[in-house]
Amino acid sequence: MPLRDKETQKKTQKISAPETGTKRKQPQIARKKASQTQTLDAQARYQSLSSVRLLSIMECLSRQHDYVRLTDLSAELKMTQPTLLRYLSALILTGYAFQEPGGGGYMLSRKVCAISNNLQAGVSLRSLAEPFLKQLSELLHLGVLLAVEMNGDVVYLDMLMSATSSMQALIRIGKDAPIHSTASGKVLLSKHSEAEIHAMIQEKGLPRLTEHTITDEKKLISEIMKVGNCGYALDNEECEIGHRCISVPLYDYSGKIVAAISAFDDTDALTDTRIKEQVLPAMKKLSGQLSALLGWEEA
Repeated sequence: MPLRDKETQKKTQKISAPETGTKRKQPQIARKKASQTQTLDAQARYQSLSSVRLLSIMECLSRQHDYVRLTDLSAELKMTQPTLLRYLSALILTGYAFQEPGGGGYMLSRKVCAISNNLQAGVSLRSLAEPFLKQLSELLHLGVLLAVEMNGDVVYLDMLMSATSSMQALIRIGKDAPIHSTASGKVLLSKHSEAEIHAMIQEKGLPRLTEHTITDEKKLISEIMKVGNCGYALDNEECEIGHRCISVPLYDYSGKIVAAISAFDDTDALTDTRIKEQVLPAMKKLSGQLSALLGWEEA
């Protein structure tokens, strides 16, 4: 073989040798990365489980009205006592729980109330609900609003008009409306007793706004009682002719109604069939999601 050919062959071998080594290393690198990923996933799952356990302990302690023994906590939470002690020690160390003098039972401290106060002061109901209202309006192509009760009237905190609706609503943010003639008003009235509703009627009256407005107290109370059974209220041209509205309640951590979310449009756009098949399911789903953010838990 000529000298030049031998030199060329040696160069080729030198060049190709590292490529072979690289190919051999690639599966090893892939296995190493897969192993690292699995380790990280396992750590994440463990940390998530630890967080769930800690919150479960806090929730359990929050339901107690006295010191609770370690054995009782262990039985209720189905958690071993050594594991439970680790979490309780962390809560005591951070000031969220304390132990009865003499080594007795455990109780949450009032430090957790500071979290609640900060949350209530920092985030308004309107800010919390705004993205949900926007999503609902875009989904249903309807006007939507958020309302609360104030001094026996309905006050609108937020309102979004649908771009596709021909309806020109008279609703304005910050303005009030008669509580007896609106769907949101009926929802908000449903949290009151009959005696409280009677007292409000005595003070405010039941003025007729349209030919469909309910002006009879017994009929109105009967209508309000339906809200508790079916979970929504309707305004069938009772506030404005040609306009229809459906409303669902929002609940907070205490299980009480704190606000109402309504969808509204022309009577032609809000038919009974559409309400039943499309609008009501979407509104109830949104109500559940938003109520959960307010601390409500479905029984």
